Amino acid sequence: QVASARETEVEINRSRELYRPVAAEGSMLFFLVNGLSIIQHMYQYSLDSFLAFLDKALSKTDQTDDVFERTQRLIAKIRITIFRWVTRGLFE
Repeated sequence: QVASARETEVEINRSRELYRPVAAEGSMLFFLVNGLSIIQHMYQYSLDSFLAFLDKALSKTDQTDDVFERTQRLIAKIRITIFRWVTRGLFE
């Protein structure tokens, strides 16, 4: 049973590492959006709002069996979803 648990742990860690670029993209976008408040104090976005749009992007991304293709699709969908969300609120 211990050997099975270790094998499962290794598999989980391997899978988690494959999705690390998606997590890095989400993190980078959050801090980028958060930095807009330096430009104008009206551009303040909450973490809860960001996570809601991130979840929306994750759920709307097409499924695929290829993990590399899946991560590329996730990153692209997250970028466009956050971009649309932020640009809706920008003033000219």
